[in-house]
Amino acid sequence: MRFPARTAALLAALTALLASGLSVAGGVPAQAASGSHHAQAATSSLARLPRLSTKAGTDEYGDTRGDATMYMRRLALDYDHLRGDARIQARASLARPNVGPAKTCTANICVHYATSGSDAPSGQITPALVLSTLQRIYDIYQSSGYRMPEPDGNRGGDSRTDIYLANIGSQGYYGYCAPEPNPGSNAHHMPAFCVLDNDYAEFRSGTPITNLDVTAAHEFFHAVQFAYDATEDPWFMESTAVWMEDEVFDAINDNVQYLPFGPLRKPGQSLDKNTAFGVYGGWIFFRWLTEHRPQLTGDLPSVVLSMWQRAAADAGHKDRYSLQAVKGAMKAAGLPLRSAFAKFAAANRDPAHTYSEGAANHYPLAKPTKRFKLRSTHRTSGSVRVDHLAAATARFVPKGKRLRHKKAKLHLTVNMADKRHGSGAMVTVFLRSGKTKVKSVHLSKSGSGAVTVPFSTKKVRRVELTMANASTRMRCWIGGRFSCEGQPKDMNVLERFTARPRR
Repeated sequence: MRFPARTAALLAALTALLASGLSVAGGVPAQAASGSHHAQAATSSLARLPRLSTKAGTDEYGDTRGDATMYMRRLALDYDHLRGDARIQARASLARPNVGPAKTCTANICVHYATSGSDAPSGQITPALVLSTLQRIYDIYQSSGYRMPEPDGNRGGDSRTDIYLANIGSQGYYGYCAPEPNPGSNAHHMPAFCVLDNDYAEFRSGTPITNLDVTAAHEFFHAVQFAYDATEDPWFMESTAVWMEDEVFDAINDNVQYLPFGPLRKPGQSLDKNTAFGVYGGWIFFRWLTEHRPQLTGDLPSVVLSMWQRAAADAGHKDRYSLQAVKGAMKAAGLPLRSAFAKFAAANRDPAHTYSEGAANHYPLAKPTKRFKLRSTHRTSGSVRVDHLAAATARFVPKGKRLRHKKAKLHLTVNMADKRHGSGAMVTVFLRSGKTKVKSVHLSKSGSGAVTVPFSTKKVRRVELTMANASTRMRCWIGGRFSCEGQPKDMNVLERFTARPRR
């Protein structure tokens, strides 16, 4: 997602400026001073990244091949604080592409394109196709209760949302969407323009049409998000945008490529940590949630809409940051985060069976944190450390003659952090028949609990204890890489367990 007519050197220079504090005048961010949530950390994630292998790039913010949408959002938010060369460079990067005067429009959207040269659309991608695709997405979002992008005055010729076609695929990017400050309006509500590749010919995976579809759904949802609050947390923006791809174009499944970087393969990584790849893999949390709360508004699950409504920065409305919005919407849907997160973590131990598309799309599975082979009735003890909005799993495999008896059991005891801090535990019994049994561990207020499950070698392949930390306690606005630009209060929490087979 590099910018048309921009150099890689300029992008690297601006990234360095952002990372060094953007040459901001004054020491206190305006939003932090007002009590509202501050623009996010000076780094970027990956929106429509090329299909990179797991060895490509880095899994950290600061990678100059990062997401142009989040990068330009940051520039737009901090533009008024920039001085000197940084302001000049930011203005150049935030400028709309100059692809020529040709355009085609509906009542809501205009597609701008070149009629010749390297930016001209070609192959299967035509301006008419792009326009009809975007209008279809617009109609789905609008009929499902979402706000539409803010009008942009007369930028691009009138107040309609503008989409530009340009040869950004040659630089490895599918598309991006950039917010623009709207003088005289709520500083959190920003109109946006989007740029999509002109032919998608450079990408080997998918087809030009499928790449256009998922890119348009993803990037246009960013324009929708900016109408609620352009300062929201990157992990929330990106995870829900990737989730939305699959909701609008369910048959494409392009977002499966991000799963190895999120909770399925990296359960020990905080869901809301703003890492370059992790914010994309986090879409699976919203998939799990909407499979359990599938009620619709229009064509889309209502619970994610409720999150964005709660996150909106509106006058007379409490401006909740991402984690507060998620937590509030889940509680209203009867699925409180504290208990639901442990269930989500346990579901990720058997994704082929716990997700509707898990088997067909070969959802990945993480290795357990700890492994034990139990050959006798002797007690085994252990411990793990779990970060906020993360989980760890201990696996127990029955072995030996003493556990062949069909009535053999495994007694598990846990001593976790105070339940008020989000502790939760689930036990999954993997039977030799291929079926599973899942059981919740009832915890006391202090975080202790116990459960007994089958453990015969004749019936059971393994038992897994999953311990989750659903704490939402934050220190906000301190320049952290988590929700509310903060640092979680409950990180690296020690969780202890014991396991004892019984006959």
